[in-house]
Amino acid sequence: MLQDRRKEALRALDESDRPHWYWHGVDDDGHVWLFETVIDDGGEYWPVRHAELGSDGLARRYSWSHIEDEHGFLPDQPIDLKEPLLQPVSAATFESAWRRARP
Repeated sequence: MLQDRRKEALRALDESDRPHWYWHGVDDDGHVWLFETVIDDGGEYWPVRHAELGSDGLARRYSWSHIEDEHGFLPDQPIDLKEPLLQPVSAATFESAWRRARP
């Protein structure tokens, strides 16, 4: 199954010894996005964890162990670092948001 292969690939990246990078963005509707990414062999930044604060005020989180639900999902494409809304953040900032969000 495709989703099972995706989970395993993301898990392998997440659990690898590769550096993890953290990003923050806010869209025009005030939706807050935070991503933890790992660079793959092709140099692309794949999200391995994603926390968000939705326009409904609820904080949610997604990872290889909880890829999607009725409210959202872990992106299935690499993060585009040319996206002007994305800015780097510290691991501590990401972890704080991650702990506040619910799966």
